[in-house]
Formats: sequence, structure tokens, C-alpha cells
Amino acid sequence: MDIYQLRYFLAIVETNNFSRAAERAFVSQPTLSTGIKKLETELGTPLFNRDARKISLTEAGRRFLPHARTIIYECNAAKSDVTRKSPVKRLQLGLLRSAPTLRVAALLNDFGKAHADIQISIKEGTASQLQGWLNEGRIDLALSIPPEETSDIQFIRLYTWKYTLAVPTNHSFANRNAIPLKELDGLYFVHRSHCEAATDLTRAFASAGVNPHIVFRTDQDEKALAFISTGLGICMVPDILTSPGITKVSVEGINIDRSIGLSWPKNKETDLIRSFQMFATSHDWQPDRLIGKNLDWAR
Repeated sequence: MDIYQLRYFLAIVETNNFSRAAERAFVSQPTLSTGIKKLETELGTPLFNRDARKISLTEAGRRFLPHARTIIYECNAAKSDVTRKSPVKRLQLGLLRSAPTLRVAALLNDFGKAHADIQISIKEGTASQLQGWLNEGRIDLALSIPPEETSDIQFIRLYTWKYTLAVPTNHSFANRNAIPLKELDGLYFVHRSHCEAATDLTRAFASAGVNPHIVFRTDQDEKALAFISTGLGICMVPDILTSPGITKVSVEGINIDRSIGLSWPKNKETDLIRSFQMFATSHDWQPDRLIGKNLDWAR
């Protein structure tokens, strides 16, 4: 099997015509047809249904198509990598699932503009997964909560969030400065199953004798915020999360926060990691935070 045969095959798939495929591949039609015949002989099966009016892939052709595309892609990538003047720099970033999507996207966009020669690969996971991947060398650094004190991981804080109550803007709680925890008993709640403070929040509710009614569980903040805004339920969320139609208020008796930052193995700090650190530490993490007396707390 030769590369040129795969290129002929893909040209026919893209044009649905042997003549146009030959033009695209810059060969004569007989040359292209001969190449496809040799490929089919080697594979031991026809790849195309040759109809007078229409050319279509056989079942074998459909199975072969993704493999052909992958091979051509890898060949092109290898050629590009070898011929470029400097090697590609790759940064493997682990991302906490509950990290604020819009702010992280803005950071990556700014970093990409300043470092066009660096390719970033993102792997999303829980805090424990990210720490494990760091230890295994599967990622270079992680944007997550602080690692366990016993780990050999370096950590730098980027920002701290406090847990507040998210309610629809037309909710009776929306215009109040703070809500006593007792008033949440029996109310409909949306539960963020990926919340890092779930255990602390559950313990605080239980200690106050508060038993919320969970109407929906999700590990996606976009869904949680959407359902809150429509009045399905209310939810304890990091105050950095924002969405139209939602107001956040403090809850008396709840003073739970989490620090988020960058983690990396202490003995593996590189220039690449230091470059990303510089951008991350100077990034505006909370431009849309609501500043008011109901969210006023010491940082």
C-alpha cells in the first residue's frame, strides 16, 4: 500500500468522480484508476460501487475511509514537523472540571496569541485525577485546587472563590443582603455533583438541620446555571460563576471558600511552564464579580 494510492482514494471520495479526482491528484484518469485497482487488489475487496451515474463507497470502503484520512494526516503532520525551522513546543494542561470556562478560555486565547509556537493540549478531570496525572507525567501542570500537603507538587494561588447562593433574578431572595441558612430548609435545589466543597456544604446544612430537596444533579455548570435561571431550583455555587438571569447572595452560616491555582512537579519546572505561569498570575480572573455588601468578604 502506497501513499499515492490513499491520496487517489480520498480524491475520489471528495469529488465522487474519477475524472475530477484525477485532476485533483494531478494525474491522468488511467493512472488513477490503475492505482485504485492495485489498492483494491491488495485489500482483497472493492472500495467503490462503480455505477454509470454515481460512484459510492462499498461497506469496506466506508470502513477504510477513516484509516486513510488518519494516515494522510499523520504523514502531513510528520513532514511539517520535520521541515519546520524549530520543533513544536507542547504544553499538556490539566483543567479542573469546575474551573470557570469563560475565564480559562480567555487566558488560553491570550497565551496563544503571545506564544503561537506553543501547542496546548487540555485534559479535564477532578482534583484527584489531575494530581495523579501530574505524578505520572501525563500532564505538565494543572489548574486546580491545592494538592495534598504530602505530595511533591508545587502550587501557586491564582484566585479564591467563596460559595454563595445562586437564585433567579426574580426570586424573593434576590434583593436581600443575606439569607439565614435555616430558610433554605425544604427548598428545591440543583446539585453540582462535581463541587469540590460538596462535603463541607453538606456538613454545614446537616448541622443546621437544613434538608434541601434535590430536583436535579449535574456535573456541568452550564446546565446548573440554566436550570437555576429558569426557576427549577437554587444552588450553592462559587461566586466567580456568572450567568444572565441569576443573582448571588450570601448565606448566613456558610463561610466556605476554595483557592484555585497552578500545580506542577517541583523537580520539573521548565521555561514553558514558567511562561504559562506568568500569563496565569497576571490574568484578570474575576472581571465580572459582583461587588456589593452581600458579597463583601476578606480575601
